[in-house]
Parts: sequence; C-alpha cells; structure tokens
Amino acid sequence: MLDVMRCLDEELRQSPAPDVKAYKVIRVLLEASINALEKGNHDPQTFDRATLLEICDPKMKAAGRDPARWLSTANLEAFLDARMNSIRRRAEQMGLKHLPVIASSEAKGGAGNQRIYWLATRPVEASDGGPLVGPAHRQIIYTRTENGEVQPALFLRLIFRKGVLENRSWRGLMMFITVLFGMGSLLLWVLASIWSLSTIDQALTLRQLASSVLVVFLAWFIWRGVHQPWVELVDNRVVKAAAPLLALKEDSAELEMYRDDAKRPWTRFVRFSSDCPFCGGRVLLAEGKPDHLMPLVGRCGESPHAHVFSFDRARLSGVYIGPPLG
Repeated sequence: MLDVMRCLDEELRQSPAPDVKAYKVIRVLLEASINALEKGNHDPQTFDRATLLEICDPKMKAAGRDPARWLSTANLEAFLDARMNSIRRRAEQMGLKHLPVIASSEAKGGAGNQRIYWLATRPVEASDGGPLVGPAHRQIIYTRTENGEVQPALFLRLIFRKGVLENRSWRGLMMFITVLFGMGSLLLWVLASIWSLSTIDQALTLRQLASSVLVVFLAWFIWRGVHQPWVELVDNRVVKAAAPLLALKEDSAELEMYRDDAKRPWTRFVRFSSDCPFCGGRVLLAEGKPDHLMPLVGRCGESPHAHVFSFDRARLSGVYIGPPLG
C-alpha cells in the first residue's frame, strides 16, 4: 500500500493544483497515510470534514462555514478520477496492481455523526481509464455566498451595507444618482474633448491626436468597468462585477438584483461557484464570449475553455456546454 500512496504522491507533485480544494484535502490524507505506513502503521488515517476544513481553509472555518457544504465526496472522487489514467500508467510503470481511491464512512453528518475520509486501494481493473461522460458528470449545482461574504470597494461600503442594498431606499436613491452623475460626467468629458479639437483651426499635431485617442480609451475603460455593469444588471439580473467595484482582496464576484418575499427589489455583491465534475477544480462565472452566446457561463479554473457549463440563476444549476466529449 505504501508504494501505491507514493505513486499518488508523485502524480500530485508532477501536476500540482494548490488552489483546488480537493487537491488540498487529498494531500492531507496522503501525507498522513504515508507517514503512518512508513512507521509500520497500516490502520486507515481518518479525518472528518470539520478537521479537514480547519486544516485546509482556516479562514472559512473561522467564518463559520458548514463543513458538510464545504466538502462533498463527489468532489474528491471527481478530482481523483480525472487523474486516474495518468495514475494508472504510473502504477503500471512501477509494477503495481492496485490504485488509490477515496474511502468514506456512511454517516450522513450531524452532531456526533460526522462523515470521515481516508485513502484506500483497489485492484486494477480492465475497465479503468474510460472517460467520465455520463449525464451525472455533465451537471453542476452552484452555491451562492451569504450576504457580506463578498466585500465591495471602499467607496461603495457606505451605500452597500454588508454588500447589500435595498433599491427603494434613500441609499438606493443615492446609488442611482451616483451612477447617473458618473455617466453624465463621463459624457461631458468626452464631449468637451471633442469640442476642444473642433475649435482648432490648424492641422492636428501628433500630440493632440494621441491625447484624443487616450481620452477615448480611458472613457471606454471607465464605462466598461464602472458604469456598464449597472446598466446591464437591470435586464440580466446577474452580471460580473468589475474589479474597480470590488475590494482588493476579491478576485471574482457578481452583482445580483433580486426580490425578497415582500417583492422589494435588492442589489447585492455575491459569488456563484461550483465544483467541476471532471477535474474537481473550482467553477466560477465568466463572460460567455467569444465561444458561447450566453452572457455568463461557468468556467473551470483548471480548464476554462474545455470545462464550460451553463448558468441558471433561478435553479442554481448548470449543464456541460463545452467542446463535444469523446
């Protein structure tokens, strides 16, 4: 069994994915197993979800994240299965007759009844190595962050309390006025620049032409990054939040407009994410273009153009829409 664990260790070292949750968890299980086996201890090295969460993501643990929602058995199995062909070839080269697998208890969770995980082995079978193309591996379920988990930029925090804004409130009115004022100022700036050029009687110099191009470029950048998301949000209900609207620590998030039980409209900063069923990577929303017509699609961080999924905000689900699977 030690040789099988070392085989898996070599595979993970050759293809590291330190940002992938499943990779972190399997590394914890693997290192514990190797250390125990080298000392002659063949007992399974088990970890429950709460312990794995504390080791792999202490910030999520401190924030009160539910361990059962944080880690699923399917996510770990998908990550390992995606690399099984390479693991099998490496095992054959080493003369091994077994492959590593994720083992877990049958506990459903709950107080005093936590599901536990460990690494085990199984014999090599002739059917190993087939691609996972069944219907179950074409579907994903998105999760939405809780209010306040995604932080907006500093200049928006006075309006968005915990990342949430009630549209029909004085803060909502302030936001509406701010957006209109910004768009008007941008338009006046561009018009003033064009007017200043039209009043020149002599031929344009290279410096004046370069300044005009710079004005157009900056105006487009400001419109794209600051103003356009608010305009598209009214029709699309979910849009990507541009980097200038997010806190520096945030790398990807969305703006969502929704209605509460009283039918009052709200706007909030959220992040929709899922686990890739093919490789176990993290799926985040991104622009559908140029390869898809939909405004937003889910793209796997490990393979953003091959592992692509649709996004259904109402059902928080998606299906595989990437290149045809063999």
